Amino acid sequence: MLNIRKLNNIIVPSFILQNHRVRTVFCCIIVLFISYFTYFHDYYKPDKAFFDEHYYVIQAERYIYRIVSFDGNPPLGKMFMALGELLFHPNKELDIKNRLESGAVFFNKTTSDFSFVGVRFFPSLFGILNGLLLFMIFYKLSRNNLLSLLLSSLYLFENSSIVHFRAAMLDSTLIFFSLLTVFYFIVLYENKKENTLKSYFIFGCVSGLAVSTKLIGVVLTVLFFFLLFKELKGRISLKKVIVYFSSLILMFFTIYYVHIALGAKVLKGPLYTDLNTQVYEYDASYKSKTGPSKEYMKMIDDGDIYNPLKMYIPIKSYFIHMVTVQSVVPKEDPTLISSSPLLWPIGMGNITYLTLSAFSYDQRDYQYLSFQGNPVNWALGIIAVLASVVLILASSVFRLKISEMRLYKYLFVFTSLYVSYMIAVVIISTKRALYLHTYLFPLFLSFILVLLIFSYLFEQQIIRRDRLFYITLSFMVGLIFYTYFYTYSYIYPFTSAKGQSYLECEESRLVYFWEDWCQR
Repeated sequence: MLNIRKLNNIIVPSFILQNHRVRTVFCCIIVLFISYFTYFHDYYKPDKAFFDEHYYVIQAERYIYRIVSFDGNPPLGKMFMALGELLFHPNKELDIKNRLESGAVFFNKTTSDFSFVGVRFFPSLFGILNGLLLFMIFYKLSRNNLLSLLLSSLYLFENSSIVHFRAAMLDSTLIFFSLLTVFYFIVLYENKKENTLKSYFIFGCVSGLAVSTKLIGVVLTVLFFFLLFKELKGRISLKKVIVYFSSLILMFFTIYYVHIALGAKVLKGPLYTDLNTQVYEYDASYKSKTGPSKEYMKMIDDGDIYNPLKMYIPIKSYFIHMVTVQSVVPKEDPTLISSSPLLWPIGMGNITYLTLSAFSYDQRDYQYLSFQGNPVNWALGIIAVLASVVLILASSVFRLKISEMRLYKYLFVFTSLYVSYMIAVVIISTKRALYLHTYLFPLFLSFILVLLIFSYLFEQQIIRRDRLFYITLSFMVGLIFYTYFYTYSYIYPFTSAKGQSYLECEESRLVYFWEDWCQR
């Protein structure tokens, strides 16, 4: 007769289930294994540039050929793309330098000679590591490895981030350093002793890496003020404020120093002011406001770009360029793919990144690559945000008794960070058009709130191991996961650019107001 217990021990050895530390490591391995196949496997496909890759890949190539470059964002994300290109040399047979100097178009729908193995490597790698970081954040907050593994699936099977993080764009890098900042914040927040100046220095450096990828990372300073308030209980420590912000600024300017040192030559051809000039050519003042100043040009001619005492000169030119880029972006995108941040939490503003045609025997099919979220994820996220806001208001206004103070404090912190981010992008949206992918970081914050709200409401049942609670929970989890994976697989053709007919494309619209650009 088959011994079920022995069979279970063969499949999953008992020490894995009994030892908490080993079980946690095993959960980490599962997260890395799944995220490899969803975020990294065949990341170089499709072999066509899409969305902002047209700009960022050229920026990355300029580092390799020591050409001065300017962009509307800080340089760190493009540096990682260049590093991937240097590691793999996938385009060594192509005359990239000549393309840069002549102003030749890098990409179009008919050519595919450029390999994306290098420039997409680090963004895709960060896609894997983001899953691990989210698991570790869940684990630090809940102290429950199985619950953390369960909720990690919100990220592992999120269609929108899978598409976006497998591209040579900035957001997977930004979110990696943002989640790293969040994780280190939790470590410091949990510390029962007063954190040292060294800890604040490291905290500032990690925050600076996020800011050096995109300036929106500045909102992470909210976490510093929460940490300082919790530790000092209203008192102000000028030393810790100085150390944190000094380290953040030091990291930020160190990245810029490397960026400046890698630019030893100025192009005077069509691509001198980047491909952005093709988008914003209607603004005659754009070209005159961008590019190196006379002082910067003199530094380049004199070979003085390594002088840290003169670094303020090229940084000033770079910031003038960033301000100019943001100022000439229209408030309403003529391509109609921009959307209002107020509608992002419900997924409004779905973006079709790439449409490729493929002919079958009797009908014309198309391949689509779309930024389209898993609606189950987004629904759980916005429910958690609303529940957190209601709980905070109820406890503040109506003096609702707080049952779990530790979890409540984290709810307050991450709800505040979510709201701060959304306020920042709403303010930015009054100046220029914005796009749905900017919502990815607050989306992941909402996943953290899902964990916190669930743990807050059912903390006692989890501790007591209530049998009825676990039976009910198992039934609900099974129902959610059935719906969840159904929606993931339903949207998957848009995530992986699988061929679809017009009718199949139209039928795949799970939410009626999510626009899919289906081709007849």
